[in-house]
Amino acid sequence: MNKFTEYIRKYGFRLAAVVLVVALLSGFSARGSQDGVGPFESGAVSLALPVKEGASGVVGWLEDIYGYMYRYDQLKAENRKLQTELDKAQAEIRRLKEAETENAKFRQLLNLREKHSDFTLESAYVVDRPSSNWSRSFTLTKGKESGIAVGNCVIDSGYNLVGQVSEVGSGWCTVRSVVDADTRVGALVGEGGSAAMIVGEFSLMQKSQMKLAYLADKTKLVEGDVIVSSGKGGAFPRGLTIGKVASVSTEAGGQAEYAAVTPLADLDGVSEVFVVKKFNVVE
Repeated sequence: MNKFTEYIRKYGFRLAAVVLVVALLSGFSARGSQDGVGPFESGAVSLALPVKEGASGVVGWLEDIYGYMYRYDQLKAENRKLQTELDKAQAEIRRLKEAETENAKFRQLLNLREKHSDFTLESAYVVDRPSSNWSRSFTLTKGKESGIAVGNCVIDSGYNLVGQVSEVGSGWCTVRSVVDADTRVGALVGEGGSAAMIVGEFSLMQKSQMKLAYLADKTKLVEGDVIVSSGKGGAFPRGLTIGKVASVSTEAGGQAEYAAVTPLADLDGVSEVFVVKKFNVVE
């Protein structure tokens, strides 16, 4: 509200009283002229007429001002009510979105458990991503008390391989990510395809990629080929998606092909993961 309106609120009654007195005086003057008074009184009436007209204008102006202030207060109250209703609606929308996200998470977990009914899973959250030029790892919120052990593999809700537990403590564990230079995973080029090996490499780790090597003879790779875990060796379950071929190259001497593979797990953005504590080993 501006200063003029505040002034009217504070001094409006005084101003109205002054205007009322002026109006009464002009009224008396007018009545005297109607009763046939003398020249002096008639002159006073003539002088009072402009004042009377001005007073009427001021009264009308004051009525407009008070009407404006009344409407202003009404609009202000309505605005507060609408703002309150808007805040409630936005809070309800946020609640519904959170519920929808939670339901989607439960559906993914249920699907995960149904597809791999032999898995014993432990959910955990990523609380740290230590930065290093020599390794890529995560710290999770679960540890020994949850039955997690070194060597357990870690996946996301889409069956994508995230990494492998490398260290365990009380209430925490460290996961070596799938692109870490020390990673070794038996792999297949496509489900039931040619056997190979995913290995970590320092140069590719800087690009958040890993190397597909030790390909079987006559294996032909193309960009976009999906790489899954073979299950051989017992460290990882069979059929977990590891990544996609990003590029194909030839080793020095031109004797063997290898590929740079981009993981399908969002290593930089994943917040909840699942530790596979038990599964059926493929011989």
